[in-house]
Amino acid sequence: MIARLRRRLAHALDRRTEPLARSIERVEAGMELLAPAVERVEGVLDRQGAMIAELAERSAAAEASTAALLHALAADDPGNRRRLEALRAEPGYDAAWDDPDPLVTISIPASDRPRLIAERSLPSALAQTYERIEVIVVGDAVGPEVAAVVEAAGDPRVRFVNLTHKWVPAGDRHWLTASTLARNEAYRLARGRWLVDLDDDDALRPEAVERLLARALEHRLEVVHGDLELHAPDGRTELIGSFPPVLGQFGWQGAIVHSGLRFFAREHIAADLGLPGDWFRAERMLRAGVRFGRLERATCDYYPSKLWSAGG
Repeated sequence: MIARLRRRLAHALDRRTEPLARSIERVEAGMELLAPAVERVEGVLDRQGAMIAELAERSAAAEASTAALLHALAADDPGNRRRLEALRAEPGYDAAWDDPDPLVTISIPASDRPRLIAERSLPSALAQTYERIEVIVVGDAVGPEVAAVVEAAGDPRVRFVNLTHKWVPAGDRHWLTASTLARNEAYRLARGRWLVDLDDDDALRPEAVERLLARALEHRLEVVHGDLELHAPDGRTELIGSFPPVLGQFGWQGAIVHSGLRFFAREHIAADLGLPGDWFRAERMLRAGVRFGRLERATCDYYPSKLWSAGG
């Protein structure tokens, strides 16, 4: 009896599943018919994917090539080499080394931070053990408070000029070429045979100019750079310096430069290249063959604005 029930149940199930089985067979047959078309579509997609990858690679290569071309045009290596050769041929070129007591110009591009100028950068410039200096403070279109601070110093070695405007690159890259116009104006106005850059929020070590100049005179170097001691808001310090100079381990605040090299100006285009303006200047000098030397000691206390504006 049980066996008979089982046969009846199986027969019933067969009758109910038979349409489903036939449907599955039709679907499978249809899939077999579609398989060649699917393979063709997959082939097309594979070829399109390869084409897209190739176009992306070509686009990246073209972008890199364009950036390299822009860099090369902005750097102007051939022109810099010619200008350097012409400088070295000038009658007054050797006077920077032959004069035993040359005038040194310290330039300070000033933003609207009169307290830091009054308490840090300007006093450090005037406290140099080497006394034959002039200090040029160039306002980057600043308010009258900065002029008042310079006047209050009461030192005839100090001059102040103010620009009518500043140029700030768009976006978040303004820090790359900050104070470019002010720095170039300071180079133009400098009377010294040697130039020293200083930021308005940094401080030269007292013997910086004396030691840098002595190394330059002794070895007839056109640039001598010292190390920077970085000061962070949390009290951390770090010594920055290398030879030859490399990006991230160099700053003009601890360097002295032959004044004839002022044609290596700061350039706003450095921001378009994604480079700090101070490094772009150093890179161009190095590529042209300027004679560099390093003083392996800290010549400047460095307070990075990006750290202090955010943390202190």
